Amino acid sequence: MAAAKRKAEKTGRAADIFQSIEKSPWFFPAFAAVMLVGVIILFRQFLFSDKMLFGSDTLNAGLFFRHFYVEYFKAHGSVPVWNPYIFGGMPFIDAFHGDTFYPLSILKFVGNFYRNLGINLVIHIYLSGLFMYFAARQFKLSKTASAVAGAGYMFAGVIVSMVAPGHDGKIFVATLFPLTILFLDRAFDRKPILNFTLLGLVIGIIILSPHPQLSYYTLWALALYGIFKLVVLYREIGSIAKVISPGVLLAAAVVIGLFLSAIQFYPGYVYTKNFSPRAESKRGYEWATSWSMHAEEAVSAAIPEFSGTSSGEGNYYWGKNAFKDNSEYAGTITLFLAMIGLFFYRKKESIFFGALALFTFIYALGGSTPFFRVFYYLIPMVKSLRAPSTIMFIFLFSMSLLAGMGVQYLLDRAFEKSSRTRKKLVTYIIAVPAVILILAMLFAGAGEGMLSLYSSIFYGNAKTAMVGQGMSKWNLALMNLPNLQTGLWLMFLFIAIVAVLIWLVVSRKTGALVFLFIPLVMMIDGVRFDSRFVSIFDYKPAFSANALTEFFSNIQGEFRVLNLANQAGVRQNYLPFFNIEVVTGYHGNQLRWYDDLLGGSAQSNLINPHFLNLVNTRYILAPQEMQLPPNYFGPDSLRLVRDFGRLKVYENDNALPRAFLAGGYEIIPERKDIYPRIMAGDRDLSRFVYLEEPLPDQFKPIDTVYNPVTIVSYANDSILINCRAQNDAILVLTDNYYRSWEAFADGRKVDILRADGSFRAVPIKAGTGQVLFKYNRSDSAPAKTVTILTLILIGAILIVNLVMWFIEKKKTVQV
Repeated sequence: MAAAKRKAEKTGRAADIFQSIEKSPWFFPAFAAVMLVGVIILFRQFLFSDKMLFGSDTLNAGLFFRHFYVEYFKAHGSVPVWNPYIFGGMPFIDAFHGDTFYPLSILKFVGNFYRNLGINLVIHIYLSGLFMYFAARQFKLSKTASAVAGAGYMFAGVIVSMVAPGHDGKIFVATLFPLTILFLDRAFDRKPILNFTLLGLVIGIIILSPHPQLSYYTLWALALYGIFKLVVLYREIGSIAKVISPGVLLAAAVVIGLFLSAIQFYPGYVYTKNFSPRAESKRGYEWATSWSMHAEEAVSAAIPEFSGTSSGEGNYYWGKNAFKDNSEYAGTITLFLAMIGLFFYRKKESIFFGALALFTFIYALGGSTPFFRVFYYLIPMVKSLRAPSTIMFIFLFSMSLLAGMGVQYLLDRAFEKSSRTRKKLVTYIIAVPAVILILAMLFAGAGEGMLSLYSSIFYGNAKTAMVGQGMSKWNLALMNLPNLQTGLWLMFLFIAIVAVLIWLVVSRKTGALVFLFIPLVMMIDGVRFDSRFVSIFDYKPAFSANALTEFFSNIQGEFRVLNLANQAGVRQNYLPFFNIEVVTGYHGNQLRWYDDLLGGSAQSNLINPHFLNLVNTRYILAPQEMQLPPNYFGPDSLRLVRDFGRLKVYENDNALPRAFLAGGYEIIPERKDIYPRIMAGDRDLSRFVYLEEPLPDQFKPIDTVYNPVTIVSYANDSILINCRAQNDAILVLTDNYYRSWEAFADGRKVDILRADGSFRAVPIKAGTGQVLFKYNRSDSAPAKTVTILTLILIGAILIVNLVMWFIEKKKTVQV
């Protein structure tokens, strides 16, 4: 009797301590501090070094894009409008060059440019968990339950693994997404105008990330949750009239978001729809389902080591995609607790987010299931998207919130339910770790047999799918087996710890105070797995001027370089980083006509000598072992001019100048019919040009040899050319044609025609002295004005609400 009394008193004291901690104003600061320690440990290799955070796309593209932007802004005080260094030139804002207007990326303008790119990602990953915590609190979850949701979201592989490929836009969207659900839900509770405005603000920032695809997915989730809230509201009040107002405000929030992001969204939308290779809508089902989440990655959402990854030393990816430098791991503990939230919490919100998680998971599987055809044919724009697995951040949010709901159920009602319900709960918390233990033992004792069984069901061609000389996907699976075995044992350990904590609370052997350890266990699990996606890169030798870059920088005039040394370590955007123009580059959203001239995504025309001569390829950079025939571009036209040991530079004497006068021409209305003629080399393209529309009647060019023209100045947004011609002629500039470029012949505006299917041509009258090409920045002025006016509107709404809050607070104090 006395022992039972002491036990009850002890349990009561523990409950009082727990309630005291829950009510403490220091709970969130303590949670934030602990999570910060975890983030610092995770990124310790980077944070305590003088190197940059490694990201493959950051090195391949992002570094050049941002460096070009920052240096241009420092020199001119404005955003660049044209990138002349890759793919024959392309618009900077319209074609998307990263986080140009994303406000949270201000760090790239201050301090160490290279390191701050990584610090920005670290900050976002940290904020993702804090924002998830606030979102969970909006759903009336306790601080402890919200901490579980926040920790699960912050340290999930779905988000952190995006560091390795350098997919910063995806990290930005995933970080901000919890705020969209928070403000949307809060807008139905109180101050709808304020909260719908804040929702619009976050939507706008997300679109400015800019990752159009994930922004689009965000709007899907908001639309679905908004409809859910409107239906719930109607069922509660039974009045259509009272549902109209929040519905209109929700639509207004989306409009605010679109208007706020207009400075990037509108030109980007127009460009992608009309001028980008992505404008081609007939890519087909196979393209739309590329980079789907296959069965191996689906299993890895719970068992992270199952499919392996291409990131980190000693990791081997054997799934059906070509490679995998990220992970869909949503957190073992998160999923374990989420099932409690879904099947025991039993509130309408848990049912909705369970359904949302199921929807996004099926969508992420893409072509792995027949269900994707429904999305492909019914949902607008899905045909123009690919990589359906990128929607998994919404799955992660749903599961993290459900995990918090699961903990909330355990805190609130686990004791109140019938013995039958508690029995089901205990069965669940025993069965799950037991199943994982059995799996761990099976894979430990008969790992190859287990993989063979799996492959026979889900991966029949694993042994014949070759990834290299004598290496199949099956071989990689066997190489990955030790990682999988270790991962299963760790998975069992973490689930067992959480299951024991739940059992102790449910069986009244201890108080809920032990639940405070769950976020810590989630953090440990996240750090141990996510570390493989965090590595560093020494930018100093890689992005400092050297003999190669100085060689090209010291050459006078305009020219392009064909970089054949990518396999030798010279990335496609390496020379552009030093303001050296190249024939191709690394982007993916280049102008459609230049992409077609190249031969499409396969770049089948890249080594055609007639193409290379036309695009002003004066130099070829090749690895030492590559032998180039001296007569490739014409008789004895290719000369070795510099040998850098592992790299060689050849000069092409047949390369056409950047600008020249032509007298011969042919009108071919269909642009794509021009390219075969160029590749055939039937015409001397230094004197002859293919056009798509007739010349004005007053121009009568003569097919003769004209004097060379002179490029007087060549700037980012203006090019001045001296071109005194004895007769009417066509001035050809082999920089890409684009709608925003204007031309002025001796101060008089003239039309620009598209030349040779991609470039600029200006008919000039005899005696014309100068032609000025100038980029019309006013094309973006309307979108910029819309963004500014929307910012003013948002600011006004926020200020009014702030003033009203101060007034109400003052009245409360006086009372």
